[in-house]
Amino acid sequence: MGEDVPWPAPPREPGPWNGGPPVAPPGNTPLPPLPGASGTMGGTPATPNPWNQNPVPSVHIPPDRRPPGSPVPGPPPQPPGAPVPAAGSTLKPRAPIALRAVAVIIVLAMVAAGVLLVLKGGRQYPSEWDPKVKDIAEWVAEARELDYEHPVKVNFLTDAEYTEHATAGGDVTDPATAAYYDDQAAQLRALGFISGKVDLASANDTLSDSGTLAYYDPDVEQVFVRGTDMTPALRVTLAHELTHVLQDQHFDLQRMGELPSGEASVLRALAEGDASRIEDTYVDQLSDDDRAAYEEESQASGEDASDELDEKVPPILTTLFASPYILGPQLIDVLDQTGGSKAIDRALQDPPSEEALFDPRTYGTEALAAQPTTVAAPAGAEPIDDGEFGPTTWYLMLAARMDPKVALDATDGWGGDAYAVYRKDDAVCVSISYRGDTEEDVAEMSAALKTWVAASPKGSASATEEDGTIAFESCDPGEDAASAGDVSPDLLAIPVTRTQVYSSSLENATEDQASCFAQGVIDRFTTAQLTDPTGAFVNSEPGQAILNELRQGCAG
Repeated sequence: MGEDVPWPAPPREPGPWNGGPPVAPPGNTPLPPLPGASGTMGGTPATPNPWNQNPVPSVHIPPDRRPPGSPVPGPPPQPPGAPVPAAGSTLKPRAPIALRAVAVIIVLAMVAAGVLLVLKGGRQYPSEWDPKVKDIAEWVAEARELDYEHPVKVNFLTDAEYTEHATAGGDVTDPATAAYYDDQAAQLRALGFISGKVDLASANDTLSDSGTLAYYDPDVEQVFVRGTDMTPALRVTLAHELTHVLQDQHFDLQRMGELPSGEASVLRALAEGDASRIEDTYVDQLSDDDRAAYEEESQASGEDASDELDEKVPPILTTLFASPYILGPQLIDVLDQTGGSKAIDRALQDPPSEEALFDPRTYGTEALAAQPTTVAAPAGAEPIDDGEFGPTTWYLMLAARMDPKVALDATDGWGGDAYAVYRKDDAVCVSISYRGDTEEDVAEMSAALKTWVAASPKGSASATEEDGTIAFESCDPGEDAASAGDVSPDLLAIPVTRTQVYSSSLENATEDQASCFAQGVIDRFTTAQLTDPTGAFVNSEPGQAILNELRQGCAG
């Protein structure tokens, strides 16, 4: 490891940790069926060593950009309880009648103009790209080193049409739908993520529409765009969306709904991180005038979206929906550093476990082999949901009630888990069976959970350990209990810092040396020092001495 260690370059625009807007400016989209959105990383060129200027890497916190009423599981990584359509609910994709009529008119116009259609599997595709996007599509294909199998339709919608698409869904006055959202709120209260009565249906709609410009829907293989004017911001967004088109045609994004929740989470995050990488490159080649216009529109849209989310959406929802899009680009960067586009392709084809998303240093190691774990609702209880809880949600749950570094240490030992949600004695409860990689890991998680349980309303939660497995249960304390922890996307600053230091260090160090240095940075600096916007201690003589000591120690 050399004397000078390169530092992670921050995204182009300030994020929530250094005074910038916490939401992606006009945004890029989600990949249905998993609600979520990518972060827009546009702006001024990256600067070296963010700890000399911005000590914590800045990351945009994008809102959910679920296409209309996606009838699929919630956005992993997430705890049980994220407000997404339940299986069998009335939340089905649908387009407004006026929009369907417009689509018919467009098809007829294409036929009248003699535009041929490509037929594949009974579905029709345009034989040529829309002239508005053709140059962007060609640029994306070259930058991503993949060829399109065929063009796809790009729908340019009015603001009203786009909003109706983004927020379409079931009737929240329907008793079954209302009960579904009540259960989701109860689960989030049980995990200490919210307190009181929260209108999750309304919050979900806000997440679905705020601050977005477009989305690609692999179910119909079309892009939907807010607006008709090809502004620089919209062109940047289309570069992101057209990357999703390439991913879908080569790696089948539609299979997300068929994968286990952990793998689906990683696939979605990889897809968004990859698209953000191409988007960043597209911003780099903009002219000075276009970049200035892009930055101005992005800043304005980001501030508007941030204000609306702060007012209408509980922080945990923004955090849960955003976490794959904060963590995804970090994993993509590590893959790009170690194997380029081919390594990214392999990961998209065969997603690793969620542990690699939370800590990319584990990618390709034995640490990703999760231990089989099961849990079931107790006898007499009404089952509601089950699946994998995952390291990201463990970290967020713990960090909301303790020092994030303590939460990170406990989460790093994750060796597998399973959760079950059920109704018992009229209360919604969550049980989790947790396995650690080692006995020490189990002990660390057990200690962290004791701290978490102690901060819960009396009698609502418990954690016991037996034969290397932790049994955790927490029940909804009710709407009157003030039990929510301090949850925000800022909590992800610590694991993101570690990954960015690791990734940038790979330029001049081995993987072991880079891992040693990145972990040392987290271990030797306090949470306050790591997240101080001024970087006062890190840039001080004692702080620099610590860094030099770490460099020398990890070089051996």
